[in-house]
Amino acid sequence: MNGPGSVSCFDPLGLALLCLSFAACPPPVAGPEAVADPLPYASPLMGTGGFAYFHGSAFPGACVPHGLVKVGPDTRGAKYGDLRFIHYSGYWAGDDTALGFSHLHLHGAGATDWGALILQPVTSSEPSVLNRDTYQSRFSKRSELASPGSYTVTLQKWSVKAELTASTHAAHHRYTFAEGDAPRVVLDLSRALAPGRLSEQTLTPIDATTLRGSFLLNGQMSDGFGGNRVFFELRTNRGYTVAQTSADGHVVLLAFEPGAPVELLVGVSLVSAEGATANLTAELPSFDFDGHRAAAEEAWRAKLSRARVYGGSEEDRATFYSALRLAFLMPTVISDVDGAYVFGGERGVMPAGEVMLSDFSLWDTYRTVHPLYALLDEVTARASVHSLLRMAGQGRGFPRWPMGTGESGTMVGAPADIVIADAVLRGVPGLDAEAAWQQLAAEALGTPTRGSRASMGRYATLGFVPVEESDRSVGITVEYAHADFALANLARSLGHVPEADALATRSQGWRKLFDPSTRVLRAHHADGTLVAEPYSLTDWNHYAEANALQTTFMPLWDSEAFDGLFGTREAYLAALSDFFDAAPAEEAEALAQPTYELRYMPRNHYWPSNEPDIHAPFLFSRAGRPDLTAKWSDWARDTYFSAAPDGVPGNDDGGTLGSWYVFAAAGLYPVPGSDAWLIGSPLFPKLELKLPAGTFTIEAQGVSAENLYVQSAKLNGAPLLRAELTQGDLVDGGRLVLVMGAQPSTWGH
Repeated sequence: MNGPGSVSCFDPLGLALLCLSFAACPPPVAGPEAVADPLPYASPLMGTGGFAYFHGSAFPGACVPHGLVKVGPDTRGAKYGDLRFIHYSGYWAGDDTALGFSHLHLHGAGATDWGALILQPVTSSEPSVLNRDTYQSRFSKRSELASPGSYTVTLQKWSVKAELTASTHAAHHRYTFAEGDAPRVVLDLSRALAPGRLSEQTLTPIDATTLRGSFLLNGQMSDGFGGNRVFFELRTNRGYTVAQTSADGHVVLLAFEPGAPVELLVGVSLVSAEGATANLTAELPSFDFDGHRAAAEEAWRAKLSRARVYGGSEEDRATFYSALRLAFLMPTVISDVDGAYVFGGERGVMPAGEVMLSDFSLWDTYRTVHPLYALLDEVTARASVHSLLRMAGQGRGFPRWPMGTGESGTMVGAPADIVIADAVLRGVPGLDAEAAWQQLAAEALGTPTRGSRASMGRYATLGFVPVEESDRSVGITVEYAHADFALANLARSLGHVPEADALATRSQGWRKLFDPSTRVLRAHHADGTLVAEPYSLTDWNHYAEANALQTTFMPLWDSEAFDGLFGTREAYLAALSDFFDAAPAEEAEALAQPTYELRYMPRNHYWPSNEPDIHAPFLFSRAGRPDLTAKWSDWARDTYFSAAPDGVPGNDDGGTLGSWYVFAAAGLYPVPGSDAWLIGSPLFPKLELKLPAGTFTIEAQGVSAENLYVQSAKLNGAPLLRAELTQGDLVDGGRLVLVMGAQPSTWGH
């Protein structure tokens, strides 16, 4: 049987004559080469640089997928110091000074928290070394090595090579000092990333190799719910003495005899001191640094290998796997190895084999990250749903941005509704769909006083949030509308038809905010009249992290409404095309300005870092023009993304932008809150997605930088005429074959 690229030695008449010699039969045509190991391609430095609206806020240090412990350097530099908005993760790629290695970090967030429990190797015993301005050290970027699961750098001031690796709840430090130097390690419990503050610190020596401690951390996000309490245990590979202690006892200097590298194990718990001890003992029972690093690498390899790339450039491969890594940094495991967890001030215990997750940037991640889990990582998809249901079940309602052990309340809408409905509709196993529906419906169709639905106000009766109730009324309206669409689909799948109909009707209420004169969504009063203030594209008032035009194109779930709002399909496509056509020229103008990094924000076009319009290139596929989806998704992934430090266009927001790139490169994009997938333009000639029930292969025959456009398509050998698939088309495995060409075709129209 002849496969792609094979050559038949049978004659045209079917006589089945075998080749008489190898020379008489041409050699087989080799297919695109597969990536054998994704780890060398996955750079933790992707998104750690850039500036302002181009800063990815990515975490570069050592961790495992979804690990609570994210151990890495907090830094500052000569040019910008530790300017907060480029140090949300504690690190910026342009810096050259390590302030210490802290154990807890957010990834990609637009706010500062964690950055606490600091260790720093030094060689001084002077009292001044307890101050950060003394123990900090310059480092050479040439000595820095970041790879999935580990981080290495040499501190120039102290001539110390610092190596870090991690497990879910623990970190392993290995410090190699220069011969003859006196090994010392600063343990600092006085600091966190600004404006965070530590209080209620404890530090207790247990024996000559063990310390235990705890502290309460109130950061920019966690301060709203009272902060996160952290317990830790520190073990050393040989005995220490306490050489110096600060006046308040919150900073100590541990002294070691010269010799082999100093190694420290640090276990962390958000539950109890006993939990920290048990976590450390279970995950890092010895001082086998190389073994622990290998285990961390294998954990990353298992995740990244679920997508296997064939062909493509080395640069594209690196961007793909670096972006895929970003999707697995958060959410974070907050339960201990025995299943115990704390959330909202209450304790619970997860069933055997399950974990409690937090650090959900839900307003962002529902759009890309959670559909990616539903496709490639059903374990995390299921754990996400169960964790959100437990949070809501404690009487606090469904969260928007749970961080650590509490709900920060950041952002708008009801994103947890979409995450849960999406997982059920995409067939994630092990979910009690009816029980989830009952919990969700109680808030969405009731009058909750807590949780994400508590701010609906008159949305439930008017179909939109009036300007009298919020200065983000339009942004909140479209978010609630999307959540209602997702719940309507969930209700219908379970046979709750009246509720489904009511939610589906309510999900269309956003249309009432469309202003025909400006052709954008605008704020309205409760009586249905338009606000009197003049319309401006540069104004974010009434919207949520976007302007009016970007928000107008948010309703991917209700895209058929655009034909009516704009008058015709042609008028809608023209308006959507205008939204993109301005992009290249405005980007070039902004990038040409010497101070663009401080002032640049798109005025009137698509910007993938603004989540409300992140999906906009794929609106064309829904409107029967997949050729324009191909054009603009290719432009966006090429313009904004790379594996370099400035390769993410804005805060990654817990993997949201990284997941967008993965989908854009695969040529598939989700409609969150449904089981639908839109077809775009694959980047690679072949991509295998390893699903639980089988492998789904996407072949893009003839794809190249010029051959962006699908000419024809087959799904499992049958012609495919629409640029859309369902989860059922993918879940059992199969093959999507796209024939690519250099010119737009009529396929999918």
